[in-house]
Amino acid sequence: MGVTREPNRLLGDVMRAASVSNKGLAARVRELAARDGQTIAADHVSVKRWLDGSSPKAATQQYIALALGSKLGRPVSLEEIGFSSALQPVGPDATASAADYPASSSTAVELLGQLTAADLEDQPGLARSGWTSAATPGVITGYLFSDSLEVGDSLRSAGPAAAAIRATAAHLMDLDFKFGGGHVRRMLLFYFKTEIAPLLRQPHPGPVKRDLFSAAAEVAQLLGWSAYDAGRHAAAQRYFVQGLRLAREAGDSIIGGRLLANLSHQANYLGHHADAVKLARAAQAATGNRATPAVRSMFLAMEARALASSGQAKEFARVLTRAERFFEQHSPDNEPDWIKYFNAEELAGEAAHGFRDLGRAEETRLFAAQAIAPEATPPRTRAFIGMVTAAGALTNGSADEAVALALDAVDLAGPLQSSRYVRYLTDFYDALNKAHPKNPLVTHFAEGVLRNYPNITLGSAVMLSRVA
Repeated sequence: MGVTREPNRLLGDVMRAASVSNKGLAARVRELAARDGQTIAADHVSVKRWLDGSSPKAATQQYIALALGSKLGRPVSLEEIGFSSALQPVGPDATASAADYPASSSTAVELLGQLTAADLEDQPGLARSGWTSAATPGVITGYLFSDSLEVGDSLRSAGPAAAAIRATAAHLMDLDFKFGGGHVRRMLLFYFKTEIAPLLRQPHPGPVKRDLFSAAAEVAQLLGWSAYDAGRHAAAQRYFVQGLRLAREAGDSIIGGRLLANLSHQANYLGHHADAVKLARAAQAATGNRATPAVRSMFLAMEARALASSGQAKEFARVLTRAERFFEQHSPDNEPDWIKYFNAEELAGEAAHGFRDLGRAEETRLFAAQAIAPEATPPRTRAFIGMVTAAGALTNGSADEAVALALDAVDLAGPLQSSRYVRYLTDFYDALNKAHPKNPLVTHFAEGVLRNYPNITLGSAVMLSRVA
């Protein structure tokens, strides 16, 4: 007797919501698989079999979900289309090589095009991969010791296209500061994929090309930050690295240093402290005396944070002092626009993070207080600093004060779309629960957090759904 299968009504429902036909879905599945170097012989008959209840191979199921997700503009799970998540593979990662520094700028452009496309479609390999520590030495040597950087006088005077890119990036960066990287990520991805990448593939005169590549590198670093903030660490590292190659093509050593500093920040956050120190020092080596005082101060602050995270208290103090001295020399009118966020409060915030990581409660409290300018500091930044202050109070043994400060920070942030901020909350909860396991304050704090972040699990610091 033949086996009677139940029709896959869930798949049919999602196909109707996506307005996709059997032929259309089959074509998109073949296209996505081919992009990853895979061959899937799907046609409209195959789709009819899936709708009738036939279960395709695990890889094919994944591409069906990706194809429908790209049409709907959101992730589609296997369960949503009637397949079992137990069959879900890690899947090929077509962008894995983007963690390495590329030999040519054209390779960087193509990799960024692939990255943005894969990121928009939530490609499984990209979404699940993490930081590639093995790439760090090659990134540093590739950038520092390839062709010399030659900065032309006309770098910022080539025409309207680069100016439009910078203006758009500045607007999206402002949204990122206010609402977190998750708010702007998809807008940035679509903008780079449809507007910037095609421009970079076209031939341009030297000054125009340098200007465009410099502007594109700025957007790549913003893509990296938004992915980092959303917890997509493989994507963030790859945007930063490929942005470095664009900066090299532009001859823009300052944006190159900025990208290296971003990589240092991310490496430190992920626990790769040795990588973070090296990348911060590479940012300083890449720019030398060409960097303005505020820029040099920020690069040094990244090094100091990495030193604190690795427990090197004396070196942290030495490098932080250098950062403070450079900052004292800066003149806001003579600094590039992008570094203007790095004010006295921002530097104090970096110091507070370092002292927190060293377990120095009093210094943490002192610098955290200096990190807030009530009229100027965005709520998002105040929320981060509030959690740093709470961690310092907890280290000092003041559980009541620590929880009060932490809950104030939670209320201030609201449902901030930042996986980094969620980690601040879960790390604080874990420390509070470890120090005071039977204190009702533990439950009180958990309740306050879960009002704004119902999809996280406190206690194991494991998120049930991605905050982005």
